[in-house]
Amino acid sequence: MSSQRQIETRGSMLGIANAGLKEIVMGLHWDPQTERSTPVDLDALCVLFDGRGHVLEVVHPGHPRGGDDSMAHTGDSRTGASTWDDEQIFVFLDGLPMAAAKLAFVVLSATGQPLDQVPGASCHVSDHGSGEEYSRVNLTTLFGDPGCIVATLTRGATHWSIDTNVRRLDDILSADLLERVRLAK
Repeated sequence: MSSQRQIETRGSMLGIANAGLKEIVMGLHWDPQTERSTPVDLDALCVLFDGRGHVLEVVHPGHPRGGDDSMAHTGDSRTGASTWDDEQIFVFLDGLPMAAAKLAFVVLSATGQPLDQVPGASCHVSDHGSGEEYSRVNLTTLFGDPGCIVATLTRGATHWSIDTNVRRLDDILSADLLERVRLAK
């Protein structure tokens, strides 16, 4: 999709019929480092929440499967050397546990660099089956934090809704996620 779509969908709530949506993919990319640059290691995460907002599970490079095997991380890239997505997370919505009320796609710098200082950092959230892109975010244009939520999905009675509004991580969640990722590396 074009960057025009990104501008149109950022910050919106899109109602998606669960019957037509089977699989969501979040892809993360950044440029490889040069000899003079500081090493960069970005990570794609998917955080699963219950109805009260408590974290049920976090899928990340060190914990690549979750949600009763309905969430899968493709593996850790520590270089950004891929020509397309360096890391991906697939979520099969129909397979998520019933206790899962919400999920958040998160980008986190495991090495602590602010996202706006990571060359070529971007991510997208798409329907894996149709290829429809719901959000594409140029992470280099964001605030100087080492992580952010790029999209959230919320379970309704008959469908899932996706919010593509980029949000800062609160300090408690940020520290918890960073600790989980660092312990697993």
